[in-house]
Amino acid sequence: MKFSRIGLALLVLIIAGTAIFTRILIKQEEEKSIKEILSKGNRIVNLIALHSIRDFEGKRRDFFLRTIVESSSQDMVYCFINDLTGRQIVSLFPHNSGFKIPNDIQTDSLAAMELTHQVFKTGRFGDAIYQFAKPVFENGKKTGIVGIGLGLPDISTFSMERISLLAMFSFFIISAVIITYYGFVQALKPTEELTKNILDTCNCSAAVFDNSLQSSGIAQFIENFQQSLVQFKNKFEKIKNKNENLISKSSVLMFEKKQVINILDSMNFGIIVTDIQNNITNMNNYMLNILSRKLEDIVDQSLGDVLANEEIVSFVVQHQTIKSGGFTDHIETTFPDISSKDVFRVSLCSLEDDWGDPIGKIIFVKDIAREKSGKKSEQDFIAHISQELLTPLTTIKTYNEMLMKGEVENEEMQKEFYNTISEEASRLSRLIRNLLNISKIERKSLTINKGLVKLNWLFEDCVSTIEPFALSKNITIEKKMPDKFPSIVGDKELLKVAINNLLSNAVKYTPEGGTITFSINDQNNIVICEVVDTGYGIADKDISHIFDKFYRSADPNIIEKSGTGLGLSITSEIIKLHGGKIEVQSETGKGTHFTIILPKEKYCNC
Repeated sequence: MKFSRIGLALLVLIIAGTAIFTRILIKQEEEKSIKEILSKGNRIVNLIALHSIRDFEGKRRDFFLRTIVESSSQDMVYCFINDLTGRQIVSLFPHNSGFKIPNDIQTDSLAAMELTHQVFKTGRFGDAIYQFAKPVFENGKKTGIVGIGLGLPDISTFSMERISLLAMFSFFIISAVIITYYGFVQALKPTEELTKNILDTCNCSAAVFDNSLQSSGIAQFIENFQQSLVQFKNKFEKIKNKNENLISKSSVLMFEKKQVINILDSMNFGIIVTDIQNNITNMNNYMLNILSRKLEDIVDQSLGDVLANEEIVSFVVQHQTIKSGGFTDHIETTFPDISSKDVFRVSLCSLEDDWGDPIGKIIFVKDIAREKSGKKSEQDFIAHISQELLTPLTTIKTYNEMLMKGEVENEEMQKEFYNTISEEASRLSRLIRNLLNISKIERKSLTINKGLVKLNWLFEDCVSTIEPFALSKNITIEKKMPDKFPSIVGDKELLKVAINNLLSNAVKYTPEGGTITFSINDQNNIVICEVVDTGYGIADKDISHIFDKFYRSADPNIIEKSGTGLGLSITSEIIKLHGGKIEVQSETGKGTHFTIILPKEKYCNC
């Protein structure tokens, strides 16, 4: 019974589908025929209207009539040619001599001044006739009218082509129905399983179940089935909620992963993450920039293929059993293809899962070139500062012992010894003061006691301090001062230290007989102090480092002079603390030009 219903439904579906499909095909063919009729009618009327009315009255009349009939014998219903008086010159009805054109259609055609077409129905079955009419012109004047009527060709419902299409359509419908049916059968298998579960729940056999369907137990079965559906729905909801929780946790994990990657990319040292087989799983931007690579090009690649550094690869391979959180002894290496000067420290840490099994490694690559350079500078500074402290102390001790033992009896010689001891003590004092200032600057504990500073007083103090040293080397100090000295707000003692450092350097590195020019200019809201000398000058390679702590040029003229490399660094920091800036221009062998620019501030003695 079930299969007969399905068969009947299938038959009805096929018949309905076939009818609809047939109607669609016929409609498409009718539309195609109409387009062909319109095109054909326009073409024939245009061709006929090219001739004169007289051509259809003489000997050529039969030739034209035969040509018209042969060109459209299948579709033409009628053809007429009238002059302006309405007289019919040609009247053809190839298939129906009794056919009559409706009067309104005929009247509209005779009055037409351009190509027109009309549709009307005639006959018992209401066949559509498409009439085309166009006036005939001679010498710009209308002399007649040409008209033809074309009918649609008969459209056979059961042509071979259409029957083939219908057969194919029916085949596809039947195939789709069969496939859909068996698809539903497969989809309903879980329902059968559910029914079995219900039977098991009810502790009844299939026979009892069948009997319950045939007896009053149907209601009980439906109730049990409903309960099973409720249980199934609850279980589905639990699975759905669990799935949503998993999706939420997955989103959180993805967010945390991105955060970790962003943190790794913000590090100022290289980080490489590998799996247990030393294949790269991640690398931060710092390391990618060192290698000039893109992350997508190196993921899942072997560490050895990416780094091309046998020293690092051997180091990683040799430490396969390190504990999580512990680091191996580091190595120091270089990347010759990138920069042979940069030195990198490479260390390694293991990654483990929750059970303590190794799952990968993290490799840290840190550029220590600056660190090593800093250590070397520190060592050089200690050695140099020790020498700077030892030299004046030795001189003071030696001269003091000679004076105490009375080895120097000449009074002039004694005065010279005392002066030397005083100069060396002052040298030690300046050195210690510079060290203290640098220490305070680095700790950012250098305090500025700002007050009104009169530049004429500051100028005189600075010049008077270095004049004796300049005179001893026969160096001329030129002073270019304004008529009216400006005043600024600042720490007089610190500014004095800064300017004295520039002036003392000018004296120290200017040969005998040279010139030093010290000038002050007042321009709008700034004060410009300039120190220009005719000394040895500064090489281009040293210009960018002269304000670095402990830096000294390798120029022999500079090396032979005592110094710590702190003076210009302290000067630069003092000027910055006052909101100013210091600039330098120099050329080897032609001297140096230092410019200090300080802002003028309003002084308030509150």
